[in-house]
Amino acid sequence: MTHNNLKPPVLMYIHGFRSGANGSKRQQLQDHFEGRYRVVTPEVDADPDKALAIINETITREKPQIIVGTSLGGWMTLMCDSGNAQLVVVNPCTDPLNDLAKWKDEELPYFCQRLDGVQTYTLTQDVLDKYAHYDLPSTITAKSNRISALCTTQDELLGDSHIRLLTTLLPCNRLTITNDFGHRCSGAGMTHLFGILDGIAAI
Repeated sequence: MTHNNLKPPVLMYIHGFRSGANGSKRQQLQDHFEGRYRVVTPEVDADPDKALAIINETITREKPQIIVGTSLGGWMTLMCDSGNAQLVVVNPCTDPLNDLAKWKDEELPYFCQRLDGVQTYTLTQDVLDKYAHYDLPSTITAKSNRISALCTTQDELLGDSHIRLLTTLLPCNRLTITNDFGHRCSGAGMTHLFGILDGIAAI
């Protein structure tokens, strides 16, 4: 994605459940795109209303050209007010109401040191119920020409639910399905992700 300004364009990364702006993927994205993109990572929790408000406010301010989201951050990426940004999702959580229910009412530690200083999160039924108010399939259909999805058949958390949904909603050239990484996008997953992002950045 070419740009003529001296200031590098913005790539926004939206982290997953129990992560934060300090997570390792943000640093990997910054390292990979050093000098090409400025990486911005809003810090959110699992409350979709609050999270999307923070994300949308950041989008208005930063005007990202590319938005990347993993896991629950993938859901947020698909649902946010993304303007004309290209959207890249990795193993997106496509049914948060049910996919996250197993952790309801547990006090869960975050996987990284959060910028907000909060290190545990308790997912309540009230938060889960909020997801029922969002229509993900219709949103994906409306944005399908701007979405690139990377999914693995070895996802130990989502199984193949995300693949089954995205296969029906995205053109085949917009969906990459592989079997060489798990739910967490690491190792080969990051290699695939960088390949997709480099292709978008070159346009």
